[in-house]
This record gives sequence, C-alpha cells and structure tokens, in this order.
Amino acid sequence: MQDSLNSMKVTVGELDELSRLDTRMKELEKQNSYLAEKVEDAENRSRASNIRLLRVPEGSEGCDIIGFVGQTPNPNPKAGPRPIFVRFLHFQDKLNILRLSRNKKELLFKGNRVHIYPDFSAGLMEKRRLFPTVKKKFRDMDIEYAMQYPATLRVHVEGKRLFFRSPDEDEILIRDFSKQSP
Repeated sequence: MQDSLNSMKVTVGELDELSRLDTRMKELEKQNSYLAEKVEDAENRSRASNIRLLRVPEGSEGCDIIGFVGQTPNPNPKAGPRPIFVRFLHFQDKLNILRLSRNKKELLFKGNRVHIYPDFSAGLMEKRRLFPTVKKKFRDMDIEYAMQYPATLRVHVEGKRLFFRSPDEDEILIRDFSKQSP
C-alpha cells in the first residue's frame, strides 16, 4: 500500500513537472514568434530605401560600372540574370522611381523587359506570394486591388475599401461577389 502511494506521489510530481514544462514551452514559443516578427520588421525597415531590378542582362553595365565593389564571381551562364539592388539616399526618390515604373506599361533596357520592385525580406516575400491566384481572379473580375505593406491586399468593391491579410479571406469575397454578379 505504501509503495502504491509513493508511486502515485512520484507520478503526480512528474505530471506537475510536465505541466510546468508545457506552460514554459508555450511561453517560449510565443516569445520566439514575437522576436522573429521583430527581426523581420527590422530587416524590412533596413531595406525601406531599396529597390530590386530584375531581368537586366548580365554584362550590360559595360567595363567598370562601380570600381569600388570589387570582383564578383562570374554568373552561371545557364541561370537568368541576377537581381540588381539599388539603395537610395532619400526614401522619396525610391517612391518616385516605383511610381514612374508603375505608370509605364513596359520598361525596356537594351531590348529586354526590366522589372522594378521594392526590396523586401525573404519572409515578407513569402507572405506576399500567397496572393497571386486571388489577384488574378480580381483582375479577371475587373476589381481594383493593390498590395500594401507588409502583406495586405487592398480591394475596392462597390465604393468600399476592404483590407485582407490572408488569401482565404479574399476567396470568401470572390465567392460572394461572383454570386451577386449576373
């Protein structure tokens, strides 16, 4: 009987310890998530004045575009052109470049179409990549939309501005709007 009682005390003690560890683990997971968000936010803020140029052909810069950069390894000839990152001293200059590139239908450089985008962290780009199918549906339905920082889709429907942080929310709107449209 005494052995059984001692065994139960040990088991209860172990369960209490497991409960404390579980609570501590949840607290640490929450803290880790918070810190990861802070790091991503800091990284994106450090990139706030940057843009990313895509599809500029390798070697198109000529002889020595920037002498102080030093030697870079030769690109893989089978791979596409590497992105070019541009950092502006003034944030407004970046916004002007992005606005002008948006207003142009096509940007061509030496016969190649070039794309200009804001420079975001990999984590934020991943969040923004969740929206392409939804954006295509909005485009097909002639609904005005825009991506806003950080990863929010702004939609104009029937004179209202709606904001969505996940594609699932957008899908519900598309279903409802499709039912209303003839």
